[in-house]
Amino acid sequence: MRRLSMDALVLFGSVVLALSARVAPATAVHDLVRIKGHERNVLTGMGIVVGLNGTGDKSKDSYIAARPYSRLLTNLGNPVSDLEELAKADAYAIVAVTMEIPPTGVREGDRLDVSVEKLFNAESLAGGRLVVSLLRPPGPDSPDLLTMAFAEGPLVIEGGNPGSAIVREGGQMLRDIRTSVVTPAGTLMLVLQDQYAGYPVATTIAGAINDEFAIDGYSNIALVEDAKNIRVVLPEADRGEPAEFIAMLMTIPIDPSLIRTEARIVINETAGIIAVKGDVEIGPVGITHKGMQLTSITAPAGAGPMGASGRWAPLDTTDGTSRNSTRLIELLGALDQLSVSVEDQIAIIYELKKTGALHAEIVSE
Repeated sequence: MRRLSMDALVLFGSVVLALSARVAPATAVHDLVRIKGHERNVLTGMGIVVGLNGTGDKSKDSYIAARPYSRLLTNLGNPVSDLEELAKADAYAIVAVTMEIPPTGVREGDRLDVSVEKLFNAESLAGGRLVVSLLRPPGPDSPDLLTMAFAEGPLVIEGGNPGSAIVREGGQMLRDIRTSVVTPAGTLMLVLQDQYAGYPVATTIAGAINDEFAIDGYSNIALVEDAKNIRVVLPEADRGEPAEFIAMLMTIPIDPSLIRTEARIVINETAGIIAVKGDVEIGPVGITHKGMQLTSITAPAGAGPMGASGRWAPLDTTDGTSRNSTRLIELLGALDQLSVSVEDQIAIIYELKKTGALHAEIVSE
């Protein structure tokens, strides 16, 4: 009897898990949008890095870099009477200091990473330390411009650029930066992320929101204003303390199969990355590039990798449905077979766009 009960329990648990897996949403509203008011903010300033081992700014080549360093020495009680005294100084560097504020805001005392970039002729910032630097909102320098934070600390070189570094948790807030997302009229704006912006997705999200809150008696609280913005009217009872309503709003599930976006290619030339959606197509086109030709779906009869007609690779222009288009991902696969470099593949993509054969938007990063 006990064995039967255990078996039944296991079976019941399996059914529950299977049902949960089936209905668990893969996407929610917060994956597709941001709330207006949660924007990227940046604080900036000019700083001085010291402790460099002969790799800093060369004062004899750029006295403009020596002036802030001279001011630092004066503040430390060692004034410089003439910039010529710094002609051989090379243990410092003048840098731009940047600190990015999270979209949700920060409070006084919070510490954040700081980015540092050389401004003049320093060879490397490795081994240096950022002297205390004041950070303000970007804009023309002014005595009235409020100092929001300061930054200081040892530099860490990241990547292969010795003129760029970060200071981990080197910035400290002196004031709060808080955001208010609900307007006095009791509305908030949902802004679609760029990769999802479009009326089909905006309409899908607004419909899901309206369906969710219709159960509570609120109808048509979400309105699509354009392809990127959805205005949501908060119920009167939630406007004083909107946190719970916003939490429910942002976690409403969205069926991934309903997310229809336009064909898009993302290219990062610096990193050599091409990201292509599987549905990106190109029209009939012939490509000749450095002795290579791609014009048909099959290789010439009897041709090898270096056949009489030049280098070739099979290219399926039908995808089993139509002979009027080709999936770009198939073209890139063929180019890989022919050992075409990523740089050349990117150049081919841009040329296809110019001819009108490429049916997709190109996003450059």
